[in-house]
Amino acid sequence: MMPETFTTKDGRLVTVRPIHSDDAPRLVDLFHRLSDRSRQLRFHTYAGKAGEEQVWKQAVALSDLDPQREAALVAVVDEEDEERIVGVARFARARPEDVEAETAIVVRDDYQSGGLGTYLLWRLIPIAHDMGIKAFCAWVLTENMAIMRIVKNVGLPAKMTVRHGENYLVVPLVPNYESE
Repeated sequence: MMPETFTTKDGRLVTVRPIHSDDAPRLVDLFHRLSDRSRQLRFHTYAGKAGEEQVWKQAVALSDLDPQREAALVAVVDEEDEERIVGVARFARARPEDVEAETAIVVRDDYQSGGLGTYLLWRLIPIAHDMGIKAFCAWVLTENMAIMRIVKNVGLPAKMTVRHGENYLVVPLVPNYESE
Protein backbone atom coordinates (compact mmCIF):
# COMPACT_ATOMS: atom_id res chain seq x y z
CA MET A 1 0.00 0.00 0.00
CA MET A 2 1.24 3.42 -0.90
CA PRO A 3 0.87 6.20 1.70
CA GLU A 4 -2.51 7.92 1.54
CA THR A 5 -3.83 11.15 2.97
CA PHE A 6 -6.91 11.13 5.17
CA THR A 7 -8.80 14.18 6.40
CA THR A 8 -10.41 13.90 9.82
CA LYS A 9 -13.90 15.26 10.45
CA ASP A 10 -12.36 18.42 11.90
CA GLY A 11 -10.16 18.97 8.84
CA ARG A 12 -6.78 17.68 10.03
CA LEU A 13 -4.64 15.84 7.48
CA VAL A 14 -2.95 12.57 8.40
CA THR A 15 -0.89 10.21 6.30
CA VAL A 16 -1.76 6.53 6.48
CA ARG A 17 1.01 4.11 5.60
CA PRO A 18 2.25 0.62 6.45
CA ILE A 19 4.21 0.39 9.67
CA HIS A 20 8.01 0.37 9.32
CA SER A 21 10.49 -1.57 11.43
CA ASP A 22 11.97 1.77 12.57
CA ASP A 23 8.62 2.97 13.97
CA ALA A 24 9.29 1.61 17.48
CA PRO A 25 10.24 5.04 18.94
CA ARG A 26 7.07 6.54 17.44
CA LEU A 27 4.98 3.70 18.97
CA VAL A 28 6.52 4.42 22.37
CA ASP A 29 5.71 8.11 21.90
CA LEU A 30 2.11 7.21 21.00
CA PHE A 31 1.79 4.99 24.08
CA HIS A 32 2.93 7.84 26.33
CA ARG A 33 0.48 10.28 24.70
CA LEU A 34 -2.55 8.01 25.30
CA SER A 35 -4.76 8.73 28.27
CA ASP A 36 -5.05 6.09 30.98
CA ARG A 37 -8.56 5.37 29.66
CA SER A 38 -7.35 4.79 26.08
CA ARG A 39 -4.54 2.57 27.35
CA GLN A 40 -7.01 0.54 29.38
CA LEU A 41 -9.40 0.09 26.42
CA ARG A 42 -6.58 -0.97 24.10
CA PHE A 43 -4.27 -2.94 26.42
CA HIS A 44 -6.79 -3.93 29.14
CA THR A 45 -5.78 -4.14 32.78
CA TYR A 46 -2.00 -4.28 32.60
CA ALA A 47 -1.43 -1.06 30.65
CA GLY A 48 -0.62 1.14 33.62
CA LYS A 49 1.80 -1.40 35.03
CA ALA A 50 4.10 -1.57 32.02
CA GLY A 51 7.64 -0.44 32.74
CA GLU A 52 9.68 1.57 30.24
CA GLU A 53 11.75 -1.45 29.21
CA GLN A 54 8.61 -3.49 28.60
CA VAL A 55 7.05 -0.66 26.55
CA TRP A 56 10.15 -0.44 24.35
CA LYS A 57 10.39 -4.20 23.94
CA GLN A 58 6.72 -4.39 22.90
CA ALA A 59 7.11 -1.44 20.50
CA VAL A 60 10.04 -3.13 18.78
CA ALA A 61 8.06 -6.37 18.45
CA LEU A 62 4.98 -4.55 17.13
CA SER A 63 6.94 -2.63 14.51
CA ASP A 64 8.90 -5.62 13.19
CA LEU A 65 6.19 -7.68 11.48
CA ASP A 66 6.15 -11.18 10.06
CA PRO A 67 4.52 -10.46 6.67
CA GLN A 68 3.08 -14.00 6.50
CA ARG A 69 1.08 -13.47 9.70
CA GLU A 70 0.76 -9.74 10.43
CA ALA A 71 0.00 -6.35 8.95
CA ALA A 72 -0.25 -2.90 10.47
CA LEU A 73 -1.05 0.58 9.30
CA VAL A 74 -0.10 3.78 11.07
CA ALA A 75 -1.58 7.25 10.80
CA VAL A 76 1.14 9.88 11.08
CA VAL A 77 1.30 13.65 11.34
CA ASP A 78 4.13 16.16 11.49
CA GLU A 79 4.30 17.83 14.90
CA GLU A 80 7.18 19.94 16.11
CA ASP A 81 9.22 18.91 13.03
CA GLU A 82 8.80 15.22 13.91
CA GLU A 83 6.68 12.48 12.44
CA ARG A 84 4.33 11.24 15.17
CA ILE A 85 1.97 8.29 15.09
CA VAL A 86 -1.60 9.25 16.01
CA GLY A 87 -3.28 5.94 15.16
CA VAL A 88 -2.49 2.27 14.56
CA ALA A 89 -4.59 -0.58 13.18
CA ARG A 90 -3.14 -4.05 13.02
CA PHE A 91 -3.93 -7.70 12.78
CA ALA A 92 -1.98 -10.85 13.54
CA ARG A 93 -2.74 -14.50 13.19
CA ALA A 94 -1.00 -17.29 15.05
CA ARG A 95 -0.06 -19.27 11.93
CA PRO A 96 0.14 -18.22 8.27
CA GLU A 97 -2.66 -20.64 7.35
CA ASP A 98 -5.15 -19.30 9.95
CA VAL A 99 -8.19 -17.52 8.49
CA GLU A 100 -8.97 -15.48 11.62
CA ALA A 101 -6.69 -12.71 12.79
CA GLU A 102 -6.70 -10.87 16.07
CA THR A 103 -7.17 -7.18 15.39
CA ALA A 104 -6.51 -4.02 17.36
CA ILE A 105 -6.96 -0.31 16.78
CA VAL A 106 -5.80 2.62 18.86
CA VAL A 107 -6.12 6.33 18.10
CA ARG A 108 -4.46 9.06 20.11
CA ASP A 109 -7.03 10.85 22.28
CA ASP A 110 -6.84 14.18 20.46
CA TYR A 111 -7.59 12.40 17.15
CA GLN A 112 -10.48 10.27 18.42
CA SER A 113 -14.02 10.77 17.06
CA GLY A 114 -12.68 12.13 13.79
CA GLY A 115 -13.18 9.02 11.67
CA LEU A 116 -9.55 7.92 11.78
CA GLY A 117 -10.18 4.56 13.50
CA THR A 118 -12.88 3.74 10.95
CA TYR A 119 -10.59 4.69 8.06
CA LEU A 120 -7.71 2.60 9.42
CA LEU A 121 -9.95 -0.47 9.77
CA TRP A 122 -11.41 0.10 6.30
CA ARG A 123 -7.88 0.25 4.80
CA LEU A 124 -6.79 -2.88 6.72
CA ILE A 125 -9.56 -5.04 5.22
CA PRO A 126 -8.16 -5.38 1.66
CA ILE A 127 -4.78 -6.32 3.11
CA ALA A 128 -6.47 -9.05 5.15
CA HIS A 129 -8.37 -10.27 2.07
CA ASP A 130 -5.09 -10.51 0.14
CA MET A 131 -3.68 -12.67 2.94
CA GLY A 132 -6.69 -15.02 2.95
CA ILE A 133 -8.12 -13.78 6.24
CA LYS A 134 -11.87 -14.29 6.54
CA ALA A 135 -12.55 -12.68 9.92
CA PHE A 136 -11.11 -10.25 12.41
CA CYS A 137 -11.47 -11.05 16.10
CA ALA A 138 -10.64 -9.21 19.31
CA TRP A 139 -10.96 -9.43 23.07
CA VAL A 140 -12.93 -6.32 23.97
CA LEU A 141 -13.74 -4.68 27.28
CA THR A 142 -17.49 -4.28 27.77
CA GLU A 143 -17.21 -0.49 28.01
CA ASN A 144 -15.35 -0.17 24.68
CA MET A 145 -18.23 1.21 22.65
CA ALA A 146 -15.83 2.98 20.28
CA ILE A 147 -14.77 -0.28 18.63
CA MET A 148 -18.39 -1.22 18.04
CA ARG A 149 -19.00 2.20 16.39
CA ILE A 150 -15.94 1.72 14.20
CA VAL A 151 -17.11 -1.72 13.03
CA LYS A 152 -20.62 -0.38 12.41
CA ASN A 153 -19.24 2.61 10.46
CA VAL A 154 -17.26 0.27 8.20
CA GLY A 155 -20.51 -1.61 7.51
CA LEU A 156 -19.44 -5.03 8.74
CA PRO A 157 -21.54 -7.41 10.79
CA ALA A 158 -20.18 -8.18 14.23
CA LYS A 159 -20.91 -10.88 16.76
CA MET A 160 -20.01 -10.50 20.42
CA THR A 161 -19.88 -13.58 22.63
CA VAL A 162 -18.53 -14.27 26.08
CA ARG A 163 -15.55 -16.61 26.17
CA HIS A 164 -13.61 -17.37 29.31
CA GLY A 165 -15.53 -14.60 31.05
CA GLU A 166 -14.50 -11.92 28.55
CA ASN A 167 -16.14 -10.35 25.51
CA TYR A 168 -14.95 -11.82 22.23
CA LEU A 169 -15.75 -9.90 19.06
CA VAL A 170 -15.78 -11.60 15.65
CA VAL A 171 -16.12 -9.49 12.50
CA PRO A 172 -16.58 -11.59 9.34
CA LEU A 173 -14.85 -10.13 6.29
CA VAL A 174 -16.53 -12.53 3.86
CA PRO A 175 -20.23 -13.40 3.56
CA ASN A 176 -21.54 -16.35 5.56
CA TYR A 177 -18.35 -16.83 7.57
CA GLU A 178 -18.89 -18.69 10.84
CA SER A 179 -16.25 -18.56 13.56
CA GLU A 180 -15.07 -21.87 14.93
